Amino acid sequence: MKDNFQKIDGELETIEMQVKNDFSIIEKFNKEKSHFMKKLHEDKKDQKITKEQYLEYSKEAKKIFKQDLNNLNNDLNTDLAKFKVKYDQSLELNNKAVKEGKKKFYQITPKAFTIIALLLIPTFMIIGLLLNYLLVAPVNFSDRNSVIGFSISMFIIVVDLIFLFFICKNSTKKMMLDRYNNAAKIFPIGFIANFCDVLGIGSFATNTNLLKVTKSIKDDKNLPGTLNTGMAISNLFTGCLFIGAVQVEMTTLIPFVVAAVIGSFIGSMIVNKVNTRVVQLIMGIVLACTAVIMLMTVKGIAVLPSGTLKGVFHIWWKFIIGCLAFVVLGIFMSFGVGLYAPAMAIISLLGIDFLVVFPIMTVSAGLTMHVNGYRYSRDNNYLPKTSFCMTLGGIVGVIASFSLIFVGLGKGLGVSTNDIKAIFQWISVPVIAYASFLLLWSYYKATKKLKKEPQKKVGSQTIATIDYNNFNVFVNNWSANLTKQMTK
Repeated sequence: MKDNFQKIDGELETIEMQVKNDFSIIEKFNKEKSHFMKKLHEDKKDQKITKEQYLEYSKEAKKIFKQDLNNLNNDLNTDLAKFKVKYDQSLELNNKAVKEGKKKFYQITPKAFTIIALLLIPTFMIIGLLLNYLLVAPVNFSDRNSVIGFSISMFIIVVDLIFLFFICKNSTKKMMLDRYNNAAKIFPIGFIANFCDVLGIGSFATNTNLLKVTKSIKDDKNLPGTLNTGMAISNLFTGCLFIGAVQVEMTTLIPFVVAAVIGSFIGSMIVNKVNTRVVQLIMGIVLACTAVIMLMTVKGIAVLPSGTLKGVFHIWWKFIIGCLAFVVLGIFMSFGVGLYAPAMAIISLLGIDFLVVFPIMTVSAGLTMHVNGYRYSRDNNYLPKTSFCMTLGGIVGVIASFSLIFVGLGKGLGVSTNDIKAIFQWISVPVIAYASFLLLWSYYKATKKLKKEPQKKVGSQTIATIDYNNFNVFVNNWSANLTKQMTK
């Protein structure tokens, strides 16, 4: 049986390399296709072709590229089918060995894993909602703000479920490519990270460190996609719970969240045009100063007054500053700057009650992760099985942490809201200080590296000239040569 395992593993590794190569070829083809279409647009701007010719040439080029891309996808599906046959053989052999006492753990098929996720994740959501709306913050249907908050929470649940179904549909066939990680290892990682997330510590850094320590990520290219896809549902669900548990004016929450999401879209467009080191330096200094100011407002020191406002819609200048600040924070997310610490700083400086930051920052971060997770999933730059396990562990971690603070301390032990706020504030000060240190340290390392390495000239990736006299022949030959070079 040992020889059979080694033989099938060897065959699996060979086919897996081919499948990953197929994904890489499709990714490269799409990039080169974009360069070609960009060249067409530049030629129209330079008046080498008319607007009518541009529309006609674009249509023809897209038609040719679509056919070649279909051929590449057919190759991928053929290799995936071969991989599935060997993967099923491996599962059968493993489960047979478990029955004979030669292996410890059963392995289930990707389809069965997906069904389990579709059943468990909504079930955990229902449990969390019942805890929130029955024990922590029952909905007051005579209060307009409470009804709007409840409606937003239900909208968030719908968004989470739509994303869950999309990920399930898109990941089932590809889950076998993520065959090394097991649920027993990844589930606790998601649990710990999201338990900390509810406390405002943030889950990105925690998840990254735990995934690296456990050697669950072999290729760092898959790390951002795995984090965004695996944490999107649990992070947004955290926001859903906080909207019910924390009193916040919806006229402040909604604009701030929308501003952050708009900022993330702007950031994705300018991320390659702005010096990341400048962003790191500015944010590092701002957060360091904020940590000192916030330390002066916490209970036990209280040199400066702590904010008490539930929103700032009625104070126009604070509202405008807040919206602009969250647009900037959304932009900074594209540069790898986490939203939590800066959001805590902004809310405190605006004089808003510190607990109000939690629904705002969790919903903002969660929605942004959904957008990023969709993109990474579509481009296959993530680990499907690992993401699912992180989501399952994350949802349970959110419910456990939320229950500890708002049910255990708040309802069970009778700890007041002000005391809960003080706990969060004391946690937030070292979090913000640590975030400042990481940003300034990243700036220092990047500057030091830049001084040591000579600047490299980046060559143009655009097409030199396009033969418009024989356009169809030119595009067919160009696309065929490109495919031939990539598949060598």
